Amino acid sequence: MPQLDEKPYFTATMMASVPYRDMERAADIILTCFPEAPCLPVLTRSVRWLLEGIPCLVMDREKRSIYFDLSTKRENELLEFYDRYEAQDLDYFATTPDTAPFFYYMIKQIVQRRPEGLKWVAFHTAGPVLLGDTLRQADGTPAIYNETLRDVLIKGMNMKARWLEAWIRSDLPDIQIIADLPETTLVTFTSSGGSGSRENIVDAVNLSFAGLNCITWVHCCANIDWSLLLESNVQVINFDAYQHAENVALYAKDIQTFLERGGMLGWGIVPVVKEDLERESLDSLIRRLEHGIVHFVNQGVDEGLLARNSWLLPSCETVLLTPEASDRALRMTRQISAAMKEKYGFGS
Repeated sequence: MPQLDEKPYFTATMMASVPYRDMERAADIILTCFPEAPCLPVLTRSVRWLLEGIPCLVMDREKRSIYFDLSTKRENELLEFYDRYEAQDLDYFATTPDTAPFFYYMIKQIVQRRPEGLKWVAFHTAGPVLLGDTLRQADGTPAIYNETLRDVLIKGMNMKARWLEAWIRSDLPDIQIIADLPETTLVTFTSSGGSGSRENIVDAVNLSFAGLNCITWVHCCANIDWSLLLESNVQVINFDAYQHAENVALYAKDIQTFLERGGMLGWGIVPVVKEDLERESLDSLIRRLEHGIVHFVNQGVDEGLLARNSWLLPSCETVLLTPEASDRALRMTRQISAAMKEKYGFGS
């Protein structure tokens, strides 16, 4: 795991999917709340922007479904995919302005406005396990269980992330880039009734980041067997600290080792469920975060090491909130970040 020049020191950032449909409004709130580490927002419920370059897909508009067709009539698509992958043709896997105009707008805004203190720019796509659990084969079974499709999704998401990294770096060459490939459905594979081998999951996570030269990040908001990610090559593990801090703290020995070798944790402390957000205040969330940190420390994690290597976020995407509630969640994340920096003497 490569060491990074910059430590987060409770820097605030966010997940990508938001409820805004106005690109200017989204850019304003993100650059206001997260000037050090803005995220490229996703302003659509469609997943088409993720799938450009992925072969053998059928878009059934009537049933509003997407599935894979691996019949022989689609074989040429599969062959072209592997040819493009072997040629390292990143542009083949580009996300175009037609499917993700918000990416192009946000990068332009970051370049033009250059917020004070800017150090990182984050982007989110999807982890191959998540995408393979979401997309289906023609018979309705998850794509992740098909060996060919699993390989396609690992390679496809890897090339998508590498294209995004290269694009951001070309416009912002002096800024560190964060690549988050969320794996929010890992609980499906790690629960007692789940399926999928441990080795396959860790390999899928590791291979999805192959060739990237940026900060690698995995968000998972469920309560999983955290040793899976702690043993992977990922640099940042982002968990739902609002609900699961005490459970994650049970892996303290592995977390200490992870931090010592350069790993970082993302604390998702601001809830994104409407009822939870409404009943919480800035003070109550700070206390909740501090309580979570105490659990980690009591289990043997070095507090100073933990604080230096901690990020702050909402617990998940704000896309299911109203725009006004999302504004509140993002502003509270920024305020909690400032409070924790002050508490630990990290400055503003």
